[in-house]
Amino acid sequence: MIIVMGAFDGFHRGHALLFERARHIAKRTGGGWGVVTFEPHPGKFMGSLDKTLFTERERERIACFLDIPHFVVLKFDDRLRSLSPEVFLKELTDKISVDGVVVGTDFRFGFAQRGDVRLLEEVCRSQALAFEAVPLLRSRGEKLSSTLIRESVEAGDFGGAEAELGYPWFLLGEVVRGSGRGRDLGFPTANLKTDKDRVLPPHGVYAVLLPLGQSWKSGALSIGTNPTFPDVTELRIEVFLLDFEGELYGEELPVLFLERLRPEIRFENSLLLTNRIKKDVERCREICQRAKQEKAPLLKKILSSLRKGKEGEHPSKNSQSILAKGCLRGPLSKP
Repeated sequence: MIIVMGAFDGFHRGHALLFERARHIAKRTGGGWGVVTFEPHPGKFMGSLDKTLFTERERERIACFLDIPHFVVLKFDDRLRSLSPEVFLKELTDKISVDGVVVGTDFRFGFAQRGDVRLLEEVCRSQALAFEAVPLLRSRGEKLSSTLIRESVEAGDFGGAEAELGYPWFLLGEVVRGSGRGRDLGFPTANLKTDKDRVLPPHGVYAVLLPLGQSWKSGALSIGTNPTFPDVTELRIEVFLLDFEGELYGEELPVLFLERLRPEIRFENSLLLTNRIKKDVERCREICQRAKQEKAPLLKKILSSLRKGKEGEHPSKNSQSILAKGCLRGPLSKP
C-alpha cells in the first residue's frame, strides 16, 4: 500500500498532486494506495489551530469525491503526540502494510515535529519502501495551504477558496427546529446545526446550492443573529430553499457556498426585511442558475460522490480505521 501522510484540514489542489503521485506509484508497483491522517487535527489538539476548515464528516465526504480508495484516521492524543519519529514510523509500519510513502516537502512528524522528509526518506530506503516528496504548490505568492483557504472563507471569497480547493467550499448541517419566524415572513427556512469549532464565513446572506434527491436546489442562506429581532442572541444558520416544499428535520445537508450577496443588516421592521429577502431570493436564483450551467460536470460528480458516500458504497468510507491505544482496525491492517 502506498500511503500519503498529512494532517489534511480538508484536501486542496496541492494535496491532489500527492494523491496523483501515489496513484501513479501504486499502478506501477501493482498495489493500492490510501491516505493516512489524524483526528483531531494535530494543530487543534495542540492549541495552535482555532477553527478547522472542514469537520471530520466533511473530510470523509471529500475523500469520497476525490476517489481516495482507503482512508485511515489515526487518533491524535497525548500518546501519539509523544512518540519519537522513529517509534511512530515503526508502529505505523507494524500495523499497516506499507509499500511506500508520499508526502509534501514540508512534511514533519513525531514528537515536537522532529521528523522531517530527510529522516522519512532514510527510513523508507532502509526498508526498501518507495518514497517521494512532492514539491509544494504555490498560490498568491506563497505556499498553498489550508490557512490561505480559511482566510478566503472568513472573507466570504468563495471563488478564491474554490480555485485553491478544486471544488466549492461547503459545510454539512443537521436540520433542527427553529423559531418558525421565517415561515411567518413567507420564507420558511431550514435551520442548520454545524460544528462550533469550524470556520464560517462572515455574517451575511449567501447564494448556495444543496443536493436533494437527484438534483441541486437553489438556496438563500443567512448567517448571523437576526438583528431585526432583538430576542435573538445566538448565531443562526438558516437556508430558504427555492421552489421546495417539504420537511427536512433530522436531515444532514451539504451546503455549497457560491457567492456573498450582502452583510447582515438590521431593518426597522419586518416588512422592510421581507421586501429585502424577496430581492435576495431572486438574486440567489440568478446566481445558482448560472452556477448549475457553468459547473454542470463538477456538480454531477459531487452529487454522485455524495450519493455513494451516503449509501456506504465507496471504499474510503468502508476502509476508515482508527488508531486507538496502539490498535489499528480495518482492512489496511496487517494480518
